[in-house]
Amino acid sequence: MSISRLSTLILSFMAVGWMTWFWLARQPIQDPLVRTWTVTHTDLPKLRIAVLGDFHFKQASDLTQLSRIKRQLIAQDPDLIVLVGDYTNSPRQAGSPDPFVVVQALDALAFPDPAFAVLGNHEHIDDAEKWRQAFADSKIQLLENTVARITLNERTLCIRGLGDLYSDAWEYTAIPEECGERVITMTHDPAGLIVDRIELESLSVAGHTHCGQIQLPLIGNPFVPTTAPPEMHCGLYQRGHYGLTTGGLGTSVLPIRWGAGTEAGWDLLLINSTRD
Repeated sequence: MSISRLSTLILSFMAVGWMTWFWLARQPIQDPLVRTWTVTHTDLPKLRIAVLGDFHFKQASDLTQLSRIKRQLIAQDPDLIVLVGDYTNSPRQAGSPDPFVVVQALDALAFPDPAFAVLGNHEHIDDAEKWRQAFADSKIQLLENTVARITLNERTLCIRGLGDLYSDAWEYTAIPEECGERVITMTHDPAGLIVDRIELESLSVAGHTHCGQIQLPLIGNPFVPTTAPPEMHCGLYQRGHYGLTTGGLGTSVLPIRWGAGTEAGWDLLLINSTRD
C-alpha cells in the first residue's frame, strides 16, 4: 500500500471518528424520513406499498422507535407492507431483544395491513431457524425462495421472496406462469435480484445497503456490502422493470449515518395501474 493511500485511509478513519462523536453529541431524535416514489405498471393494481428494512435493533429500548413509524404508516395508509431483513444486529449483545420480541413488535407495526418479510444477513449470522420460528408465530408471512398469492384491490398478485444472496441463502425461484406480470419480488441484498441476468424479472424491492450509510466528502461511500451495481444501491432505478432499494432505519458497524441520501427512513412505493 502506498504512503498516500495509507494516509488517505488514516484521515478517513479519523474523520469518521470525529463525525461519530459529533453526531452522538448533537443528533436530535427525529422521525424517520419517508421517501415516496411513483411508478406505472400495466398489470399490477393501484397500490401503496410500504418498504421497510435494516432496523438493526441493538437494545430492547430501540423498539420504541416503532411508535413513530406506526404513526407514519397510519398517515400514509399503505395497502401492503414488505420487510426486507436485518431486524437485529449480529452478533447480538447482552440486552438485545429476542427474535420473538422483535417479530411481535413488527407484527403490531404492520397490523392490520398484510405484510411479508425476508431474512437478512444479520438474522442468518444470529440464528436463522429461531427467526423462522418467530415469524411462524406471527401474522407476517416469511418468504424464503417461495411465492405467495394475495388479493389486493380486487386483483390477485404474487409476492416472490428470495433468500439473501449475501448469506448464501439465495435459490432461484421461478415465477409461476399463472402469476403473469402481477408479481412483486423482494429480497435483502439487491444483488440477488440480478443473479445471472441484467434485467429484473418483476417489480422488485430490497435493502441491505443502507444507501452507503456514510458519504464522505470527496471519497463518497467507503464501502457498500453488495456486488450489485451502484445504481441499485439506493432508491428507485429501472432495469427492464422498476426496482427499489430502501436505505433502512438502523446502522451497522458504525453507529452513525452521515451525508446526503443516507438518512434513516423507509420508502412508500406508489403504483399507478394503467388498467384502473
